[in-house]
Amino acid sequence: MPHSSGGGSSGGGFHSGSSSGPSYRTSSRPFPGASCYVFYGRRGRLHTVYTNGPMTQKKSTTIIGFIMLVAFLILGAVVFFFAGFHNPQKITSQPTASIAIEDYLNVLNETEENQLRATAEEFYTVSGISPSILTVEPETWKGKYPTLEDYAYNAYTSRYKDETHWLIVYSQAGTTWAFEGMQGNDTDSILDRYTTDRFNRCLHEGLTAKKPLGAALEESFRLILPDMMKPAFHAETGPLVFFIVWEGICLVGLGGMILHTYRQKGLKNAVKVEGTLTKKRCPVCGNEYVEGTTPRCLKCGSYLGFRDSTIE
Repeated sequence: MPHSSGGGSSGGGFHSGSSSGPSYRTSSRPFPGASCYVFYGRRGRLHTVYTNGPMTQKKSTTIIGFIMLVAFLILGAVVFFFAGFHNPQKITSQPTASIAIEDYLNVLNETEENQLRATAEEFYTVSGISPSILTVEPETWKGKYPTLEDYAYNAYTSRYKDETHWLIVYSQAGTTWAFEGMQGNDTDSILDRYTTDRFNRCLHEGLTAKKPLGAALEESFRLILPDMMKPAFHAETGPLVFFIVWEGICLVGLGGMILHTYRQKGLKNAVKVEGTLTKKRCPVCGNEYVEGTTPRCLKCGSYLGFRDSTIE
């Protein structure tokens, strides 16, 4: 096929020509300029291919195609692994602990407060994160902030100028209570979603069971302390869905390439048909073939002689 060698105009400079090579077309149906090739597939099934290029260049798949699909398959698994693998490292940017327990609701007795402070200091020693507790009445934030989360954010930023704290805000009026955690960005590798979900679930269950706030908090901290600094793999919903879809597409593509290659493996033995294509049937098994392309039936092995009948 011809292609441009370049050109130009008086007002627009010039442009280079296309460097593309010849373009070939392959089809299962005849088209102008095409030659017909015949090959036999599984159980001697007849296949015809029409192409305007050399048959030696026609491959259903290539090694590069397989390599790329396998590479994408592996890439998806690697990305998923690194997205779900957590290797917490202790925070060292905060030289000393800055732990505060501000109990404006007076729901923590002295023993509970001392125990929580000791647990928070242990938490800091292990992780480098400073936990703090703040209890407030609903009137402190309702009507001033849309949600308790917004109030917790403001409470964090007004108290701390770093990203190494974990502030737990608790609000209660009568039997109605709520809590919200606010963590600095530097804590994310330790307080990942898996860890904070465990803490929140334990605290919620404790408060629902009408445990005192001090006991519920102590139990929640003790739940996550032993494992939070251990390397672990946690598959979250977003990365998991991406992994399944990505791997599924790659596997379908790879499977399609393998199936197509298997079905078209007879291409390497394709025979060019000169002149008129005459289809016949084997007199023994009725398998279809093209006259002049095979001396024996590729299905039953019978010799193809004068008894063959031309297909109508």
